[in-house]
Amino acid sequence: MKAVEPGGLAYQLLGSWLQAIRETITILLQFAEQQTQWLLQQVSSNRLLQTLFPCLGSFTRMNAELTANHRKDQGGIADSSQENPSKNQWDEDGTAFPSHSGRENTSLPSESIYTLFDKDGRLDVFRMRKMVYERGTHASERKITWKFLFGVYPEKSTTEERKEQDRQMSSQYRWMKRSWKQRLPWAAKMRVKSDLELSLAIQRHEEQWREAEAAIPPTDIYTEHSLPFQQINMQEFQKALQDIDADVPQTDRHRTFFQREGLVNLLYLRDILITYVAFHQDIGYCQGMNDFASRFLETLDNETEAFWCFVGYMRRSAWSFTTMGVRRKTQICEELLKHVDPELYDHIESVSKEKLLFCLRWLLLLFQKDLDHPDAVRVLEISALESEKMNFGAWIWLTRREGEEALPAPFTSVDREEITFEVLLCIAVLIQNRKKLLQYQDVNDFFLFAQRLQGRLQLNTLHGEERP
Repeated sequence: MKAVEPGGLAYQLLGSWLQAIRETITILLQFAEQQTQWLLQQVSSNRLLQTLFPCLGSFTRMNAELTANHRKDQGGIADSSQENPSKNQWDEDGTAFPSHSGRENTSLPSESIYTLFDKDGRLDVFRMRKMVYERGTHASERKITWKFLFGVYPEKSTTEERKEQDRQMSSQYRWMKRSWKQRLPWAAKMRVKSDLELSLAIQRHEEQWREAEAAIPPTDIYTEHSLPFQQINMQEFQKALQDIDADVPQTDRHRTFFQREGLVNLLYLRDILITYVAFHQDIGYCQGMNDFASRFLETLDNETEAFWCFVGYMRRSAWSFTTMGVRRKTQICEELLKHVDPELYDHIESVSKEKLLFCLRWLLLLFQKDLDHPDAVRVLEISALESEKMNFGAWIWLTRREGEEALPAPFTSVDREEITFEVLLCIAVLIQNRKKLLQYQDVNDFFLFAQRLQGRLQLNTLHGEERP
């Protein structure tokens, strides 16, 4: 391998990473053409980066095509949510949701997921994943797409089978929520202090719940012995409830979806989390789960669908919320950074014995707090394309160009399959800001740096400096 300067290696990694993203999942990264060409030229001298990121192509051409298509789609889209913004929408389980004006566009794009179903309604899942992978999911298609992405619908299900499954899931969720509210009435109402706006939202939520209960008769599909609620650990449940009630009031209140009349959505979010905890005691509640449940609730605008997508996400990702999972993911980042930028790694290690602990929020929450909603949703979709045996990093490694010399794995302590998308994104952010990080001489500076990025990070530039 040809020796290169650490600074050049850092920019090589950044450039190759950006190009791999464009080629495989079409993240809207819009670097200037000249800078991109320079970075690609530098990559050619580094065999390690060529091995890790072989899928390099015409970034500039893809970027121009995507930008043109995006503008074309945006120009012909009408916002159907403004037709009647003052009326409530009723969820299939009887829960009232306020309509929101100014929401994302709902007309179909030119290339739609609905063209991938056969006459019986079976989806070509491979092509669906490829479509998500290349252009992302259109807002009008997320309700159906996310149910497949997050494991709610079986891959080979027909239209009729999904209709029946929707009915059963709605009934099951309604029973689950009613069950803990009736058996634990002291947990049903959230108690807050010095928050008049949220207190009024709590009253509205209670009224809507009573109306929904009166409008829909109790179902006989699920009985008291249908689900494992009887053996609840009260001590763990109370601790989880305390943590949920501390996190929910702070969840995304800056977003329109959770403001004014929409503030009642925080109470739907609370119901989702408590219902999950009551029936998944082996996992319980960990700080950060509220951010993912919030993303599902806002994107799908449906309590029942948000709950089951959240369940599907946790089924695959619960390990990441454990102590062992957190440590492992941090270790993977440390090992990767040690190989691609030894100077930066050594500096961080010399200043802080915790090393990359300041990156913990990024890795645990998939940058959900650091990106705006569209970018955060995009990252969540990308993570859904990764499976336990074939994630984004492993896909890059296993799809080397034909005829290229097979090199031994450069990492001895990290499986290639463990190099997930959020790990690559974390490394890219660190390298993008390496000059600033190399100046820090106190461990607190690293944590302040990560804190300042909250809500300021942009995928299209990967620029970590503060914006005015």
